[in-house]
Amino acid sequence: MMKSCIRKSLGASVLICCLIGGVMAQQQVRQDGRNDQDDRMRVQQEQVPRNQGAAQAPLPVDQGRQQANAPRESPQAPAQPQRQAVPNRPVAGGPSQEKDDGQPHIINYQQCKEDIAKHCNREDINLKSDMAVLECLQDAAQIEAEALSSPCEHLVWEFKVNLTSDARFQRAAEEFCKEEMISIPAMGKCSSESKSGYLLSCLLESITLIPKESRCYKFLLRTERLAFSDFRLVGPFVRACGNLVQKFECGSLNPPDAASKTPHSQGTTLECMIQKIIESSKKAKDAMQDIDTECRHEIMRIAELQSEDFHLDRPLFFACRSDREAFCKGVQSGEGRIFECLMQHRNEQQMTANCTQILGERAQLMGQNYRLSHPLLDGCKNELKAHGCAPQGAEAAEHFHLSWVLLCLENAAHSSSQQFGDSCKHEMITHRQMMMSEHRLSPEIVLTCAQDIDRFCSKEGLLIENMGTIHCLMKKASERVRKESDALQSQCLQAINTIVKIADIGSNYKVDKVLYASCRNLIDGKCSLDAVSESETLTCLMKHLDDSDMTDQCEQRLLEIQYFMARDWTLDPELYRACHSDAVAKCKAFDNWHQQANDKKIPDPGPQVLACLYRSAYDEQEPLQRDCAKHVRRVLRTRAVRVQLIPEIEESCRDALSEFCSTKTAAGEEMQCLQDNFETEDFQARYKQCYAELKKFTEYESKDVKLNRALSKACRPVIEAHCNVCFFPS
Repeated sequence: MMKSCIRKSLGASVLICCLIGGVMAQQQVRQDGRNDQDDRMRVQQEQVPRNQGAAQAPLPVDQGRQQANAPRESPQAPAQPQRQAVPNRPVAGGPSQEKDDGQPHIINYQQCKEDIAKHCNREDINLKSDMAVLECLQDAAQIEAEALSSPCEHLVWEFKVNLTSDARFQRAAEEFCKEEMISIPAMGKCSSESKSGYLLSCLLESITLIPKESRCYKFLLRTERLAFSDFRLVGPFVRACGNLVQKFECGSLNPPDAASKTPHSQGTTLECMIQKIIESSKKAKDAMQDIDTECRHEIMRIAELQSEDFHLDRPLFFACRSDREAFCKGVQSGEGRIFECLMQHRNEQQMTANCTQILGERAQLMGQNYRLSHPLLDGCKNELKAHGCAPQGAEAAEHFHLSWVLLCLENAAHSSSQQFGDSCKHEMITHRQMMMSEHRLSPEIVLTCAQDIDRFCSKEGLLIENMGTIHCLMKKASERVRKESDALQSQCLQAINTIVKIADIGSNYKVDKVLYASCRNLIDGKCSLDAVSESETLTCLMKHLDDSDMTDQCEQRLLEIQYFMARDWTLDPELYRACHSDAVAKCKAFDNWHQQANDKKIPDPGPQVLACLYRSAYDEQEPLQRDCAKHVRRVLRTRAVRVQLIPEIEESCRDALSEFCSTKTAAGEEMQCLQDNFETEDFQARYKQCYAELKKFTEYESKDVKLNRALSKACRPVIEAHCNVCFFPS
């Protein structure tokens, strides 16, 4: 097969059969582990001093973008390789007379000999494998002109063009994907594509349906890695987004010719468009709506394909190459594992600024389209299908948001008797953790909280208090303010409620890294003995709220979480399990943990459910079930020490607190201050609603001495000796 190809052409368009067919027929496609090894070798090379002739280090992403659009003067180059070679005669600049078994390789072309010696002369690279050498050369730098000589840069371009648009690629595709093109109708139709760059794109549309161990999958993945280095090679993207690229001033999609002065860079056109979308998302509910349907589909489809493999996302690959080595060295690339690992380390101080920035951009895109998260798609494949959590349709729809999909899965996990698989449970916890650590995974936070983040959550403040953006917003939400303008916007507050719901910290404290870092001494100490499960850890921390070993930072983080838990009864897993039937029957609670579809626009009864349960817990005529009553009293007792943890009192008594209790800020002092003043005629006349709520709470105290902290503390010895059974019912 290879010899027949060689007879047809000897020029720069080194035939796809020879380039891929011959190489792959003789060798198995190199596994991702080999690519990972390449990455490590390159990182090590970049970390040692270079001599004068060595390649420059990759520019930061922003500088790379600027240089990609800037003209440059090309050095005098030898004649470019020609598409049609003269038989039996080497063309100018073509391969030398030396051949291996009659087959020319890139190493034999004069244009790239020095570049290959500089960048690819390593034991782990087979220089007789054109695919391996091409990958090595394009990995030298994001802007290829920075690392490669002008003749070699153009030769690499020629190979890529042939790889994706030459008729020989079709023959290679039909050979390696023969079975798949028969069994998958959509792939079979691809053979009729004749326009440049369309065949590969068409085949990739079905790549998720192909077994990953198959020859076809490996063939497409290898080709994809080269083609995605420059989106001028992807025909549908050029056609659908050409006008928008010009509108956004994101460079040119015209292929370079021999006289071109503009270097091509890897992925910067799409990266520019992604940034424009991200900028727009702060102003529009769905920035993708402003992009026409065809281009939107191409952008998101390419983004989905890129997110599957670290090597396909060229800007991310170059920005995070050293960080991958530092934080994710043992993680094999593929299925989105590298991105997920890097995201889990994004807030580490050792992570480079460029990598941190581009991870945030990718997170924002993933927040808009859950299909960019391949670990979640793979780990929860069965659960997504079984519970209707894998929406189809327009990518711009809200139900494509990662937050929607996670809430759907969480609701199913809480409501369904069907057990979730371990891999899905793991991915759900991982993504909940990512949502708490990276606010840009939530389009709602990006859109509605942008101004509040700028006002209240500066980078300097976050570093000083050792907390992330989400906890900063939670802290601001729980603070009492005198002026409405000093409070969070209502839409932002609702978005935070959604994030806290998704994170479901009460069921597993580990999803909140900030909480764990702040409360580690108690979590690993007293609560490792008291709490037998992750869901009991927050309850344990609340029991020790006023202990001497409770640090100020831990108390603050804990109260931020409890502020939201006090307003949504479903966030306390023990309470939810014990009281679900009572809450539905007596307090008009939703039957589902989360009401995913609310077509009838029924107001969420969540904030009122706890108040109803509190009343019912002390109702002797229609009591709650014993286990439910026990947990309701537990919740009320632990939260009674802080006014902001009893929403009915906190919301009704704000003005009264400002007037009577502004200096009473220690634990329990606010409640005691209100109770000292609420029975006066002046108080009752001016703060009627506050008086009513305080009267109700005081009646609860009369029935449950544990609610009265001052009394129970002062009289504890007597109570324990003589009244334990009477005063401390379960």
